[in-house]
Amino acid sequence: MSSGRDINYFEQTGQAIAEELLRRRARERAKAVKYSREQAEQSRKITHENEAAELERLAVLGQIPQAEYKARMAGLAETVDNDPPDSP
Repeated sequence: MSSGRDINYFEQTGQAIAEELLRRRARERAKAVKYSREQAEQSRKITHENEAAELERLAVLGQIPQAEYKARMAGLAETVDNDPPDSP
């Protein structure tokens, strides 16, 4: 027959295991959030680079006036500057 001390030991062990699982899940969630933010930032950078390259292409081909090119590039640079950094 089990004594009260054995039951208490198993309860404490079970609780310790459950707490460790919760800590691991929290760490994994934090890693996933960090990775997701990094991917979103990389995607924004690629998008801005593509937009800038397209504007330059249009300007070189003469499909947009130089003034429009400058204005749109300034607007693009402003959106890059206004992108909020990801909070930790």
